[in-house]
Amino acid sequence: MQVAGKKRLTMNRLPLFVAMLGCLYGAPALAQDANETETEAQAEEAPAQPANAQPTELEKITVTGSLLRRVEYDSISPVQVITADTAVEIGQIDAGEFLQQSSVAAGSTQINNQFGGFVIEGGLGVQTVGLRGLGANRTLVLLDGKRPGPSGTRGQVQAFDLSVLPTSVIQRVEILKDGASSIYGSDAVAGVANYITRRNIDRPEVTINGRMPFDGGGETFSISGATGWNFDNSSIVVGAEWQKYEPLKVGDRDFFSCPEDLFWDENGNRLDREDRSILAGTDLAGCNNLYANTVIDAITGTRYIPSPDGSTVGLIPGYRPRYSGRYDTDGAAWYEDVLNYDFYKNQYILNESERFKFYGGANISFDSFNWDSQIMASRRETSSERFRQFFPLVGGATAVIPVYSYANDPTYAAPVPSGIAQPIMPFRSNNSEEVDYFYVNTGLNGIFGFTDTWSWQTNLSYTRSDGEYTGLGIVASRSGDVQYDDDAPVIDYFDPAVLNGDRMDELEAQIGEYNTGSTVYDQVLFTGILTGDLFELPAGPVASAIGVEYRDFSIDDQPSELSQNGDLWGQSSAQVTKGDDQVTELFMEVEAPLLAGIPGIESLTVNASARWFDYDSVDGSDYVWKTGLSWQVTPSFRMRATTGTSYRAPGLYELYLGNQTAFLSQLAIDPCVDWQNSTNTNLQANCAAAGIPGNYAGGGSSATIVSGGGAGVLNPETSQADTIGIVFTPEFADFSVALDYFSIEVNDQIGQLGAGAILGGCYGSPNYPNAFCNLFDRNSPTDPTAPNAITEVRDSYININKQRTRGYDLLVRYEKDFAAGSLDVQGEATYVFEDFQQLFDSSQASGFDTDDFNGDISRPKVLANVITSFERNDWTYTWGMNYVHGTSALELSPNTTYFGYPTATRDVVAERAVYHSLSVRYDQPDWSVLVGVRNILDQDPPQVSSGAATRYGNVPAFATQYDWYGRTGFVQFNYKF
Repeated sequence: MQVAGKKRLTMNRLPLFVAMLGCLYGAPALAQDANETETEAQAEEAPAQPANAQPTELEKITVTGSLLRRVEYDSISPVQVITADTAVEIGQIDAGEFLQQSSVAAGSTQINNQFGGFVIEGGLGVQTVGLRGLGANRTLVLLDGKRPGPSGTRGQVQAFDLSVLPTSVIQRVEILKDGASSIYGSDAVAGVANYITRRNIDRPEVTINGRMPFDGGGETFSISGATGWNFDNSSIVVGAEWQKYEPLKVGDRDFFSCPEDLFWDENGNRLDREDRSILAGTDLAGCNNLYANTVIDAITGTRYIPSPDGSTVGLIPGYRPRYSGRYDTDGAAWYEDVLNYDFYKNQYILNESERFKFYGGANISFDSFNWDSQIMASRRETSSERFRQFFPLVGGATAVIPVYSYANDPTYAAPVPSGIAQPIMPFRSNNSEEVDYFYVNTGLNGIFGFTDTWSWQTNLSYTRSDGEYTGLGIVASRSGDVQYDDDAPVIDYFDPAVLNGDRMDELEAQIGEYNTGSTVYDQVLFTGILTGDLFELPAGPVASAIGVEYRDFSIDDQPSELSQNGDLWGQSSAQVTKGDDQVTELFMEVEAPLLAGIPGIESLTVNASARWFDYDSVDGSDYVWKTGLSWQVTPSFRMRATTGTSYRAPGLYELYLGNQTAFLSQLAIDPCVDWQNSTNTNLQANCAAAGIPGNYAGGGSSATIVSGGGAGVLNPETSQADTIGIVFTPEFADFSVALDYFSIEVNDQIGQLGAGAILGGCYGSPNYPNAFCNLFDRNSPTDPTAPNAITEVRDSYININKQRTRGYDLLVRYEKDFAAGSLDVQGEATYVFEDFQQLFDSSQASGFDTDDFNGDISRPKVLANVITSFERNDWTYTWGMNYVHGTSALELSPNTTYFGYPTATRDVVAERAVYHSLSVRYDQPDWSVLVGVRNILDQDPPQVSSGAATRYGNVPAFATQYDWYGRTGFVQFNYKF
């Protein structure tokens, strides 16, 4: 998000200019309603006209959400404008941050640089945006109104990667905040984000940005340059950018470096996981970073944990860990040596990334037509360094474990009581990606010679994303795990130096291997549009547009040979994802001014649009429609409303994803765990009928989750979107406000049920057994190693029932010129009062079919941003504020048991957060400098108990609304030649 111009707005005609700026730990945005009539945006798009002159068709402009060309920068649909300069004053230096931290997006998880430990759609380091919490695959991203293809790696590539955009040439982002499939086609379900580039650059310029957290770690630097050449009615723009993101590591922040369960007894004393005792007197106790340096009897479950004084008895008498030099009488030292390691502090929380970007754009006018073209190329290199457990099953009927003294010399051997041992040791889990992206668009447009009111345009574009992804894996066939191979490697797993990580390099050399996969995504798109006036009504001309679009797109993901063969121990396997699709679309839009210039009706305008689809991957064709009404009641008050349908065909990965595997714990997915205490009578009866004990604790290894594409099964999604809003720009004050109600419901939503919902659909239904019970495998109650454990869940893409979100958007602005300078106050807020997903229809309801997201951790009900700027002579002072409403783990009670402790409480609430930023800019004709600090109060992100959310340390991992950097300084220097 970046700064809008300081130009004073005129409030005549269809007036709303409402502004808001986002500062989510630095997320600034100048937000405007798309009814502003004199903006820098319009000034760049449309040449100035002589007094009383009628602009020709090509001198008109288009606005996001419409195909029509018009004189004024207005729209019936709610459109928010985030201008590009303001972001810098709040510490933003990334085009993706401009959009992700606006209130319409920030209320849900946004995929950015913090998901190195997860397999995500688009791969490591991708940066996408999902509006309204409906996901990135239901949010369409455009570049100057055109559809560039997605970028990323692995089989699940579909959304546009914001990281390819060069910030130096981005002028603004226009966000359409309702469905728009009738205008733009599939994927525009939750809305559209249209990045608008700079069309004119008068002088070459260089910009240097730096963002440095006061506590270190996560530094960000960029150098960008842009230049241009302007001719008569023509221009050329060229820009390039380099960005470097340093990693933020576990050891860089206290709230990451010592994960704790955060459970308390009735007196407020924190409890210890191991023996439910009260923790006191040490900072070391209770950290649960990485459990290793232990040997487990794989059958009985007995754990042999080393102790500093050599008092361990049982399987390995006298075994000692690496001496830490720090322990107390309560046993904190041995606990530290099992769970805490110096190397673990170097694990990445935020990935390391380096990006190189180039952009070129030309707008050339000839006598009878114009030629517009764009080229964009980027390379992204991202790496993540993490650690995992390795716990092979070693031995057999005659298994023997050597025992070591403190000096690490073998003293004697002890038989494994059960015959199978499970040593637990640390192992690196490093990943990296390199993605090359290329996009070119070329188009022609002109006016038909027989009229001044009809114009034509054609566009042809090509996108190619070519990426490689590499990961360090454990080769199962040479791991010595009895499940794969009885031949143990040369290295001794029971050597204390192996168990505690001192010999990790040797372990990696013997059983580890870096394996690489590749992903190519191609897209070709052609569009042709005719626009012009059909006829005149008393209130004005009826404008229209009609067009055709053809898109051909394909994906080819080739996982590594080890992954395809399933030869990666404890890690996802993946098969080839390869497929293509084609779509032909016909579309039209009409806008008619019904009334104007009568009492109570300054103007009344109706807009209607429709689009017809024919996908090769979908049987039959379909269409969508949308209509809107704008009623300018008085010069200062307007009402508007839209309603319409949208359509999303299955994405390539949803159709053709090769089978992939992942892992989830028994506790995370099995509703029959401790079913005797459930209040669901269906669940109690069905779990009992399956022969599962009422006190079943969910033991056993993690379940394997298998997912894949749904070609031949999936139907397209359909949706209904409605908005109703008011716009108020009083003539008596330099103030404007827009308030819009929104409602979006997606039906036949394409997704995965999730392992928990599959098991819940089986055991929670009154009809048992049912089809859901065929989607997983469970061990029998008499299984010798893991009775009743879930072994595999088959969770491929299907059509589920629906998702719905409803709420309000508010945009406000106040601006005033004083003798001392100019004041500009902007604000935006989004309030969501309904946000849920229903997996099954009412006939299949099981009590596990509805997910209520509203107010859940990572889904706050309210987000608000305010930015205040005061400009005096060459100085600009800016204060930004971002508010995140508190959330909680909706499905959890704070009162619970804790490893048998009967009256424990836990923290299931992520408290509200308010972040502040300040900056000062000094401008000169040839240069400017900006210095600022964001998160001035150094507010930490909220911390919750284990089980309340997936966590990094003690912080919710998916709650991207919060600042993980802490107090951060930023600086920008710009020089124009």
